Amino acid sequence: MRDRPVVLARYRRCVAVRGVVAVVMVGAIHCVQLSFVGLAWGWQNTRVVAAHRYLGVCCRSLFPGRVAEIPKTSSAYRQLQLLFKRQGRVQAQRFIAEGAKFLSMCPRTIFVRKSRWLQSSDRIEELLAAGGEEGPAALAAAAPLLWGPKSLRDDGGVTDPPGIGVLADEVFDDITTQEASQGVICVFPMPEQQGMRTWATGKRAVVLDAVQDSVNIGVILRTMEAFEADTLISLKGTTDLYNPKVVRCSMGAVVRGGLKLLVAKDAAQLKQMLRGYKVFATSLSGDLQPQDLVNHLSGRDAFVFGNEARGVSKEVLDVADAKLRIRIAPQVDSLNVGVSVGIVLHAIGG
Repeated sequence: MRDRPVVLARYRRCVAVRGVVAVVMVGAIHCVQLSFVGLAWGWQNTRVVAAHRYLGVCCRSLFPGRVAEIPKTSSAYRQLQLLFKRQGRVQAQRFIAEGAKFLSMCPRTIFVRKSRWLQSSDRIEELLAAGGEEGPAALAAAAPLLWGPKSLRDDGGVTDPPGIGVLADEVFDDITTQEASQGVICVFPMPEQQGMRTWATGKRAVVLDAVQDSVNIGVILRTMEAFEADTLISLKGTTDLYNPKVVRCSMGAVVRGGLKLLVAKDAAQLKQMLRGYKVFATSLSGDLQPQDLVNHLSGRDAFVFGNEARGVSKEVLDVADAKLRIRIAPQVDSLNVGVSVGIVLHAIGG
């Protein structure tokens, strides 16, 4: 009987320990449950915020109400498809530029790959709002363009914020011309032709006769901007100067609008456009070399470059006042036309 109090005390301690363990276990389970509830709520909240951001209705958006999802069956998508073709660009008076670089050049409308938009919509809106790389073309009014969705409306004014169309990844990939696209397509207005003087302006002009490579033409435009040549005239057979690949390779020269881009249907019209200019045409039979040009310039000079395979056509050569030859090694058939333009414009200096 004397051991009974000891056994009872041990029993009470055992019960107390078990009670504490039970309380701790219940508390731990409750905490885990609360954690899962919190995670679920946080995920749901993140999805709601992302959805609001995607639709452009989040209070932080710089362009509220200007964002719309564009399905493949929409009129906006069909209009965008047309801008990849010359006739569609002429009818809409718009052209496209692919790449994030063009976001800071004040586009009127942009189309973004959905995954790119969800990942970096803040940065895209910041670049659109900041601008800073646009040229004179950004300040020019343009004809309105109906996209369909109200959020993409383009009234042609320069004060309207840009519309933003979000395309599903597979839809964007179907329409882009780039293999490694940055997920951004910008839409810009073409310069107004009405009332525009249809002849060359500035102290120097470049003429392209049946030059077809888009990359070369883009490089030529970039080179012209660098060496302050003001007008580019394209003759029959030359790739459209607003072709998406030309625009991209010009690195903004087309978009900024500092260059006057003209089209001559034949040699007679070219001669009219170059009234008052001294015309130099590149030819294998030319007497002048680039280093000699400085002594023959008139102050208003035009330089004609032809297709790499065939050179300048006879009809266009007849318009020239002088022929220019760039000497190369005898084993080389011809120079890249973009390189040729760079050599000549560099030789005549500023």
